[in-house]
Amino acid sequence: MSDHPSPRAAELGVPAGYYDYPVVKRPVWTWEVPAYFWLGGLAGGAFLVSSAAELFGTDEDRLVARDGFVVAAAAALPCAPLLIKDLGNPQRFHHMLRIFKPLSPMNLGAWTLAAFTPVTLARAAAEAGRAGLLPGPLAAVARLLPRPLMNAAGSVLGAVLAGYSGVLLGATNIPLWAKSKLLGGVFMASAASSGVAAVMMAAARRRAPEKTLHKLSRLGTLATLGELAVLGAFLKQSGRAADPLVKNAFSVPFWAGAVGLGSLVPLVLEQVAGRRTGKFTRSLLTVSAVCSIAGSFCLRWTIFEAGKESAGDQAASFGLSRRTQA
Repeated sequence: MSDHPSPRAAELGVPAGYYDYPVVKRPVWTWEVPAYFWLGGLAGGAFLVSSAAELFGTDEDRLVARDGFVVAAAAALPCAPLLIKDLGNPQRFHHMLRIFKPLSPMNLGAWTLAAFTPVTLARAAAEAGRAGLLPGPLAAVARLLPRPLMNAAGSVLGAVLAGYSGVLLGATNIPLWAKSKLLGGVFMASAASSGVAAVMMAAARRRAPEKTLHKLSRLGTLATLGELAVLGAFLKQSGRAADPLVKNAFSVPFWAGAVGLGSLVPLVLEQVAGRRTGKFTRSLLTVSAVCSIAGSFCLRWTIFEAGKESAGDQAASFGLSRRTQA
């Protein structure tokens, strides 16, 4: 049985394999994984923004932070069920917590999620107690919770949860995920922009002061610009390994959804809103937030699905292997 050079292998200057059969196994992960990555990133980003608003903001900003902590808890709550469903057996999640291996992205992620979720729920409960939304005894207990300590712990855990998923994918042998070391940074930057957007949407619904909304809008603009910069560097480093994402079947949802809807449209809407006031401005910022959150999901879903497609690219796998050995 002789080898037959693949045109793609010849184009990339890598060793030829047998016909063009894939040399790595296609991942079997299903939709629960990108949904978990998206919600975990949103929860971590919203918690970070809310903690910063409470620490550095005005009294009006701190009122918005209360809603942000509730948003973070609501986004974090489904994450464990999604991860357990993907694992197929609840005992597997429990077994990952029997040991602590911080150098293992999967183990670190399980521990981070197990710690972050109760912190966000407790932090949201503390805000509910301060707002008088809990019965007497529960409200009294909630007021005793150490909010500064929870803010610090939740911020660290939220940052890890936002970025570890990209590191986890990058630790595989899937060309699109592993070629560049910036995937964790892409997911973290996306989490920041979607977290700001989620807090801004909650603030607009609460009819928060427009000064606070404009602060969040400016922060969202910076986060989106940072996301575009990291994403551009990721695509440049990935080179031809990114073809399934930027040229093939997933190119439309990636460019139109993740980049266009998730980044460019919010940037335009936030610039149009500027320093204007009134109901129309609130509507613009709400639409901007919705687009950013939707684009964050598109980003993770397209990278996830295009990565599965890249597992079938024999030449890209050989190129990745050669780079690793070098």
